Amino acid sequence: MKIAFVGLGSMGAPQARLIARAGFDLAVHDALPAAREAFRGVARVGDSAADAARGAEIACVCVRDDQQVEAVVLGAAGLLAGLAPGSILLIHSTIAVATLEHLRTQLAPKKVALVDAPVTRTRPTDQDAFVFTMLGGEAADVERARAVIGTFSTDMEHMGPLGAGMATKIANNLVTWTHLVVGAEATALAAHYGVPYEKLRRVMAANGNLTPAVGALLDGKHRFPPGADPARDQFLASQAGIGEKDLALAIECAGKARRDVTLIRDTRALVRPMMTGALERN
Repeated sequence: MKIAFVGLGSMGAPQARLIARAGFDLAVHDALPAAREAFRGVARVGDSAADAARGAEIACVCVRDDQQVEAVVLGAAGLLAGLAPGSILLIHSTIAVATLEHLRTQLAPKKVALVDAPVTRTRPTDQDAFVFTMLGGEAADVERARAVIGTFSTDMEHMGPLGAGMATKIANNLVTWTHLVVGAEATALAAHYGVPYEKLRRVMAANGNLTPAVGALLDGKHRFPPGADPARDQFLASQAGIGEKDLALAIECAGKARRDVTLIRDTRALVRPMMTGALERN
């Protein structure tokens, strides 16, 4: 089976490598030359997304946001220009449900099926299957894609119709970002009253409040305050942008569901200072 994969970043590259390792006939593309070069000898490297899609039965997209997804799929040299009728497009990026609906209307005339397939990490390694893939779309399309998705997924679940996988990912990310913000606020509160982080950490770990994500962030911020590691600072600033994007999507979804968005808006306002600032110490 021929597979196309576009978006060879920190999540996409290991997904694509695992697809290739499983023996699929893989073609890849990325906007960055270095990302493309890293796949020489691993897969056919396409000159464009359309070139990578040539002959593919399934195409995967793992880029940063809605604008990049639309450009990669619908642009002049995008996947839609190369995909044949009967193929399937998988969207691994975290984007708006409305963007999926727009893509479906553009793909339908060419008879290209669409499945939302966002991922969330389940293991600290990416040398083997390392994500939970949440799927939305027609059952027959999901079943056709399972063999490919299974190469990089420890778990996969068909959540429902198109958009259900994305809504699951957005809801899950809302929990993650809220936990991170609350963890940082709790650390500052305890520090104000003279409680060392290590002692608060023991309590949080004992009762389950110290999730892996919260622990990794808080431990890292205590070991490397802002300015200690410029590369880490840059990474955290980039992640802050992803957090703001994820929470904006949660606000949009919650608004359509007629839910109160106060908590989500407050969390979004705190994400960047939490990610990029120093934690208060006693």
